[in-house]
Amino acid sequence: MPKYHFEIVDGFRLEDPIGQDCNSDTQAQSIAKDIARQIAEDIQRDDQDRTVVVLDDSGAEVYKTPIDSDPDTNSSA
Repeated sequence: MPKYHFEIVDGFRLEDPIGQDCNSDTQAQSIAKDIARQIAEDIQRDDQDRTVVVLDDSGAEVYKTPIDSDPDTNSSA
């Protein structure tokens, strides 16, 4: 099962050294969206761009989603 790393970027990069096993890129994308939604609820800030970046185990970026306090404007990249 592939391992994905979920990193938070908001002016600096908070690395995920452990990662999480996921069945597919699609599952990793879903987890990233859930992480972004939870951070937006817990820490509401509009002063800078914030994203959750998904890396595969080789370090390649496979997905990125904004952390946005307004979920209607949250879109995948």
